[in-house]
Amino acid sequence: MGNNILYTFIRHSVKKLFLYTETAFILTGRLVGLLFIPFFKSQFFFLFPFYHIGGAEKVHIKIVRCLKEYKPVVFITNKSKNSALKKQFTQSAKTFNFGYFNYFDNPIFINFWVGVLCTIINNNKNGVVFGCNSILFYKLTPHLKPQIFCIDLIHAFGGGIEDFSLPYVERLDKRVVINKRTLKDLKDQYRLNNINEKMNERIILIENCVRIPESIKRKNNKSTLKILYVGRGSEEKRVNLIGKISHLCHQNNIPVEFTLVGDVRNSIEKQYSMYCNFLGEVTDEKLISEIYDNSDVLLLVSSREGFPLAIMEAMAHGIVTISTDVGGISEHICNGRNGFLIKNESEDLVIKNVCKVINELASNKFLMNKISLEAYEYAKTNFNCKNFCSQYEKVFWSK
Repeated sequence: MGNNILYTFIRHSVKKLFLYTETAFILTGRLVGLLFIPFFKSQFFFLFPFYHIGGAEKVHIKIVRCLKEYKPVVFITNKSKNSALKKQFTQSAKTFNFGYFNYFDNPIFINFWVGVLCTIINNNKNGVVFGCNSILFYKLTPHLKPQIFCIDLIHAFGGGIEDFSLPYVERLDKRVVINKRTLKDLKDQYRLNNINEKMNERIILIENCVRIPESIKRKNNKSTLKILYVGRGSEEKRVNLIGKISHLCHQNNIPVEFTLVGDVRNSIEKQYSMYCNFLGEVTDEKLISEIYDNSDVLLLVSSREGFPLAIMEAMAHGIVTISTDVGGISEHICNGRNGFLIKNESEDLVIKNVCKVINELASNKFLMNKISLEAYEYAKTNFNCKNFCSQYEKVFWSK
């Protein structure tokens, strides 16, 4: 009994101490923020986690470009692996990198920067704050004045940020999702957590876009099928399976050539790396366009996704996509018509079924060319950027 009382007392005391410490660091940040006010005068503020290369980061750049004329401010909140896309952010906005400090695994320092940012942003009348995949963004929102308009973007469910955002739902004036699957997931999350149904009205679907070439380069009719992977080497991408697929294709004498773009060399087991060409990270848009032009198939075997930008880019170049059926991919890939969907079963079955499709395409150039054309026509109709900026601008000015 005495132990329980002591435990309760200690727990309560630690909690109170933490709250006092949190308040103290926020107040300290507010005071420091006064020094930064003259340097960050804008109506539009963005909080993004990284400027290293990635599909999400490319989308974030597009969104910022839509407001370039209003001189927006971008805060990078986490430590990026490299500065691959830094220049593209700085071309459209004043960019400040909190990642240099690399303290965001420590709640004390998060509270300090919450104080700094709320002072800066609250000082700008009719401000708009837009965040994505940033813990700092969500922790900031309760400290912003009611007239500050708060918007977040959810690329996909499964990374954990969607759960972290739950306590802040009512402070979010608009929420943007990129596909119908994520829209459904978000509404289901609200229902399961007894969140007011009126919050559903704040969710807006805005699909991503890519530049569409005027025409597609005629794909090679040689015997070798050129297979491409573009993306990160993160766990959910399961790049290790692509190494195994390349090995199985060669074992079965399927004429293929595998090329991987991204920091993924260490994701492929050494025994399979001999069957793959590694190009590393490619930031030059002209070069990545040439790589797409010279490829036949885009291969993705992810365990979870939203709707990858790589698929949109590939289809815009007439590439046939083979992908696991996860996230919002089936909203745009029609199996056997403009690409191929692989059931997300066991890894062994995924490998086997991917190889089966690759073999079919390698032996049937007519089918390959037919689906290539279908993919391009679909992208031209559905992925063009004509309405992308106008949709986002409508959200930003809807306060």
